[in-house]
This record gives sequence, structure tokens and C-alpha cells, in this order.
Amino acid sequence: MKILGWIRQGDQAACGAPVSAGDAAYESHGRSLAYRGASMACPKRCVIAEGHPDFVLPNGCTVPHHGQRTSGGCPLQSSLNDVHGLRNASGKPVATTFYLSSSSTWLPRFGPERLTNSSPDEQVRAIDPKTGRPIPHLAYYIEAPDGSVYMGHTDAQGLCKRIATHHLETLIVWFGEEATRKQEDSR
Repeated sequence: MKILGWIRQGDQAACGAPVSAGDAAYESHGRSLAYRGASMACPKRCVIAEGHPDFVLPNGCTVPHHGQRTSGGCPLQSSLNDVHGLRNASGKPVATTFYLSSSSTWLPRFGPERLTNSSPDEQVRAIDPKTGRPIPHLAYYIEAPDGSVYMGHTDAQGLCKRIATHHLETLIVWFGEEATRKQEDSR
């Protein structure tokens, strides 16, 4: 992404709450620009908490860009990315969207927006530490950072179900009796 888009009225935070206020005197591509302090249509009554210090409206408020946050900590997502905004001077990849991890932290998702053949995948194998051989038919329970849960029993080669992800992620894995307990608790 070469341009971090400005946030406009109607753009959304990662949680899904839309920006409900903008400065009617300043528009970009037909919609009012949002500003630091603008309200969000959020049940937590969040407002935009950040704005770029070099873009100050006459009312004294700064204009936020893609990735800046609300008072609830949710990243804002611009519909103007690569159209109108702040140049990405660093050249580093910019998250196109965000997801909430199982630890309630917003993490960046660096496209592709949908899983493709080139998306990473994870496949855990249960190995006996004494023999070094795969353990077939062993109960497993896996949690991904986005809160997704995968459970079942390893196959004949000791492999768990393959998990496709948007980018490399740390998975939490339980095997054996602990996994069986977690499976039962989730039902």
C-alpha cells in the first residue's frame, strides 16, 4: 500500500462500528473527512482517538488515517487506501485489515483478504518424545489467535487437521487427556 487513506464518515473500525461524524466543510471523494474526537456508531460510545499531527482542520482537530485507533483501541480502516491520504514513506507492508486475537488484541492482517493457495497453512504432528514416531489417533485441541478452535484425533501419521491462516500464527495445542477435557467442555 503506497497511500494510507484518510478516514471519512462511513468508514469502519475493525470491530465493525462505522464512523458517524465528519466535518461537512471538508470532503474527500464525496464524503466528509473524520477528525480526532468524531463519534463512532459503537455500543461502547467510542470516539476516534488519534489523528495525524500534520493534517489539522480549521476547527483544530487532526484527521485520522488508516490504522489509527478509536478510544476502544479498534484500528480504523480507510476506504481511501491507495487513493487519498498520507504517503507510506517507510515502504513497509501495511495491514489491509485487522482481526481480534484470542487475547483480545487487534492484530494486523496483511492480505490476501481471502485465503488462496499461497496462504500459509499449519499442520501439527503428534510425535512420541521417547521413540520419535508419530502418534496416531490421539485427541487434539488447537486454538488459533483469532479464537478459532480445531479439534479431533490425529490420523494414522499423527497429523492433525490442516489449518489455513492469513499469515503465520502461533497456535496453542493440547494433546491427550487435556485435549479430551477441552473437547468435552466446548460441547
